[in-house]
Amino acid sequence: MKKAIAKENAKLNTLYKNLSLSIFNEAQNNEELNNIIKSSPKINESFQKLVAIFNETTPKNTKSNIKDKE
Repeated sequence: MKKAIAKENAKLNTLYKNLSLSIFNEAQNNEELNNIIKSSPKINESFQKLVAIFNETTPKNTKSNIKDKE
């Protein structure tokens, strides 16, 4: 039972991370969305943490591909 819960929790964490990264990437190209994120301290703090985690866990070639898209 605990393994099944842990597995589902990992799936949800991955979905959350992917959704958050998608929003963050979109905000890089959308000034209005970027301003909304920056205007809310809690949201901005959350995204800054997400970027730090992303930078720690993502291979360099993936990060450069994302920067190329920006």
